[in-house]
Amino acid sequence: MKQFRRFGAVLAVAVVLSACGSGEEAAEETTSAPTGDDGPVVTVQDPTFDRVAEIKERGTLRVGMTLQFEPQMYRDENNEPAGYDVVLVQKLAEDLGVELEISDLEFPALIPGMLAGQFDMISVGLVNRPARAELMGFTRPYVPYRQVVLVNSGKGFTSLDELNSSSVTFAALEGSTAAQRVTDNFPDAQLAEREQAAAFLEVASGRVDAMIVEEYLARGFLAENTGVEILGEPLSQSYGRWATPRGDVLWLDYVDNWLDFYTASGDLNRWYEETVGPTEGLPGS
Repeated sequence: MKQFRRFGAVLAVAVVLSACGSGEEAAEETTSAPTGDDGPVVTVQDPTFDRVAEIKERGTLRVGMTLQFEPQMYRDENNEPAGYDVVLVQKLAEDLGVELEISDLEFPALIPGMLAGQFDMISVGLVNRPARAELMGFTRPYVPYRQVVLVNSGKGFTSLDELNSSSVTFAALEGSTAAQRVTDNFPDAQLAEREQAAAFLEVASGRVDAMIVEEYLARGFLAENTGVEILGEPLSQSYGRWATPRGDVLWLDYVDNWLDFYTASGDLNRWYEETVGPTEGLPGS
């Protein structure tokens, strides 16, 4: 039987990683986390600290997630956590011999939550951008991503080149790699950062022209909605990773070994195909 401790989405936003006009990461600070003159204060974990032992003593694996991205991570018809990421972290908790405790937060609150010590890891498919690596550690890949451009069909776009215009507005998940890719690939376009569901709806309604999003999410939306289409070929192939507290080397080594074992065994590919769909696999699989 799956065991979960569910927590509400408490938005303790201390640092929001977002894409700014210069193409670099920006940090917005609030009073929810310690800050210094140069931005957020990041506590580096003592490299001798044994988080595995602490987790076992505590009896719970604490994971920060955003359960809004079906089928990767979401809440099912019974409001229970479900999806590929949930399968993985539940198995990780089982192998540790502990219960799984999911903190279901909005995406911008995840990194601040881990900086504040609220959980042991983040499972939301973060891409290991260099600026993020200043704040946390990253595991080996566990989920493949291909990002595509979804457009409103009524706008009449026929090529990606037409989207690099000041008259075009993109929507993208706030603080995400997709938002950064808009800035990088379409520097003349306007960017409106939104929650994921709101971004989809704004493209479908025509309030914005396009969005960059993971292919599996775009195809899921296409299956249930009209008036939108994928334009052109995928922009990139990238890989999401789990995030761990910065400097927590023993814990990072344990989780990397766990992922390596289940990648080599073929289980990661199998779990992905069972919950999301076909995949070309992960590096090393």
